[in-house]
Amino acid sequence: MLLMPPFAARIAAMAPRVSFRFLDSAVGDVSRLLQEDQIDVALERPLEVAEWVSSVPLFGSPFAIIAAKDNVELRQAGIREGEQVPLGLFCELPHALRSIDGSMSGFTDDALGRMGRTRRVTLALPHFQAVALAVASGPYLAAVPMQFATAAAKSLPIGIYQPPISIPSPAVRMYWHARRDDEPPHRWVREQVLDEVGKLGFKDWDSMADIQPYPAV
Repeated sequence: MLLMPPFAARIAAMAPRVSFRFLDSAVGDVSRLLQEDQIDVALERPLEVAEWVSSVPLFGSPFAIIAAKDNVELRQAGIREGEQVPLGLFCELPHALRSIDGSMSGFTDDALGRMGRTRRVTLALPHFQAVALAVASGPYLAAVPMQFATAAAKSLPIGIYQPPISIPSPAVRMYWHARRDDEPPHRWVREQVLDEVGKLGFKDWDSMADIQPYPAV
């Protein structure tokens, strides 16, 4: 959602005869897809891949908590945007989760489990945008990448909060088959991705310190 629109516009302007096909990350094993030339590159969380897979880091993805602007429980608890959601309330309220395989747990649940706590995941959806839409119109909290939370808050009536626990932040990487390392067309595509990611300013998101609330739209 954040990279592909400007990336597609960039390629259309620079190389209008080039076509791109984007696949969902749930399609299958990245190493196999690269080996069989079903994909050229993969933009993914840290993966265990074959030794012949090359990769480069793209950006870190710290988590933020989003909730509807008019979330009754947070308002009654006096929690303002940008503040930390208390652990007890965090575990008590219903959560929406982005899940590509239908599972009802993720990084947040792993972190809570190490503390002997659990949360109430009551909705699992396959895409972050669907999660944001559900949060904006429902009672849910959701842990989402900070970059996505900030972008979504510009067009949806959601607020951004700090999580009450430390949630591991996966570093998204770009993967490709090592046999493509020096192929000029492939290298050119990788360079365009890296350049466009750089323009998004992801490297500036090291903490929640600079989060500012956005007005409802």
